[in-house]
Amino acid sequence: MKNNVPIISNSLSLKDAINSIEHSNFRIAILLDDSNKYYSQVSIYKLRRLILSGEDQNNILVDLSLSDKIFINESDLTNKNYLENSIKSFKLQDVKYISILNSEKEIMDVLHINEIGGKEVSLSVDNIHKGGAENILVIGGAGYLGNVVVRKILDSGRFVRVLDNFIYGNQAMIDLEGNPKIDIVNGDFRNIETVVSCLKDIDAVILLAAIVGDPASKARPSQTIETNLIATQSLAFACKTHCISRFIYASTCSVYGQGDNILNENSPMNPVSLYARTKIASEESILSMANSNFAPTILRMSTLYGYSKRMRFDLVVNTMTLKAYADSKIQVFGGEQWRPLLHVDDAADVYLKCLEAPLKKVGNQIFNVGSEEQNYQIKIIAEIISISLKNVLIETLKSDTDNRDYKVSFQKVKKVLNFKTKHFIEESSKKIYSLLIKNEIKNPKAKIYYNHYFDSTEEI
Repeated sequence: MKNNVPIISNSLSLKDAINSIEHSNFRIAILLDDSNKYYSQVSIYKLRRLILSGEDQNNILVDLSLSDKIFINESDLTNKNYLENSIKSFKLQDVKYISILNSEKEIMDVLHINEIGGKEVSLSVDNIHKGGAENILVIGGAGYLGNVVVRKILDSGRFVRVLDNFIYGNQAMIDLEGNPKIDIVNGDFRNIETVVSCLKDIDAVILLAAIVGDPASKARPSQTIETNLIATQSLAFACKTHCISRFIYASTCSVYGQGDNILNENSPMNPVSLYARTKIASEESILSMANSNFAPTILRMSTLYGYSKRMRFDLVVNTMTLKAYADSKIQVFGGEQWRPLLHVDDAADVYLKCLEAPLKKVGNQIFNVGSEEQNYQIKIIAEIISISLKNVLIETLKSDTDNRDYKVSFQKVKKVLNFKTKHFIEESSKKIYSLLIKNEIKNPKAKIYYNHYFDSTEEI
C-alpha cells in the first residue's frame, strides 16, 4: 500500500476501531467485511460522534450506520472524465484518501486524493501529517504558555480550538482572530456542557488552564481545588468517554517541593503548597483512568520565564528583570533555594513534540520538562540577570516564605523526545528589559500581569 491507512474488520467494536485509528498516523480507517472485501470508509470523528450520541462503545461496527463508500474501481483509473468528476465530488466531501478496488472488491491500494492518476505529489503539511494528531483542543490557550503553544500548533498546519475564560484578557489572541485554522471559544472548562461541545472532532486535548502558582492558589483555595482538581478530573473522564486518547496535562516540578538529590520522575514527591498538592492529586486521578482508549501524558514543567504576548511578571526571571527596570535593583529573598528554569518558547516545543510522537511513546508517561543546565539557585539567577543588564545592584533579604528547594533530572524527556532547550536567561532578560524600555510592554505593574490578582478589568 502506498499509504498505510489502517484497514480493519467491521466486526470490531466501536472502541477498538477508535483505538486502531488512534494508534496510526491517520484519522480514517478502511473497513472490510467478513470476506475481507471492501465494506466502507470511516473517520475517527464519526465514530466519536456516535459515542457522543449515546452509542455503546462495545457495539460492533457492522451494526452501525457506516455506509460511506469512498473508492474508485481500478478499471476506471484510465477514464479521465470519470476521475475528474469523482475527485471533484470527493473534495466537496473533504475526502483525503480513496481506496482503489479490483473487480472482486479487494483493496489494491489506498491513495491520497492528490495522488490519483499516478502522479507523484509532494504532500504539504496541510494535506497530511506524518504522525500524531490533527485537531487540537487547547484549554487555557490564551494564557502565558497557552498562546505560545497555540501558535506553534498553528505553524505546524494543524487546527486548534481554544477554550479560555479570558480572565486575564484576550490581548494574546487578537491577532489570531479570523484565522480559519483556529476556533476561539470563550468559556469555562468547569462547565461540563461547554467541555463536551468543545470535544467535537478533536484528536487531542492539552490542559493548561489552572490556578497557577503558590500565591494564586493561596489567594483562592476553594477555586484552586475546584479548577485544578475537580474540573480536571471531569475533563479527563470526558476525554476517556469520547475515546480521545491523547490528553496532555500541564503539571509542575513544584510537586517535588524539597529534595537534596537530583529528582527524576520516580522520586518521592514532597509538596509544600496547595498548588502542588492539587497537581499531584490530578496526576494520580488522570493516570488511574488510563486504558486502551485513554493514554494521558503528564508534563511536569520547570519554572517558566521569557516574553509572551500574555506576559507574566510573577515568575522569578521576569520579576527580577522588571525590578531591574523599575527599581534599578534586584531583590533576592533567601537565595539558596534551587529551581529548574525553562523558557516559555522551549516549553511550548514539548507540547508539539508530544502531539507528533507515536502514542505508544508518550502515552501513560510522566516527563519532567526542562534542562539540567538550567537548574539554578535563586541567587545565581539574580547574578546572571544583573550581569546581562550591566551589573544591576542585587539586594539580598532574609526570608523563609518560599520553602521550595529542588534540583531536577531531565534525562527522560531528552532521551524519549529528543528535547533540547534553545533559550537562556541572559537573552531573555535582555529582551524583556528592552521591551520595557521601549514601552512595548505597557504599565508592567498592572494586575493583569500577575496571576494571583484574578483581574482582567484593568487595561494595559
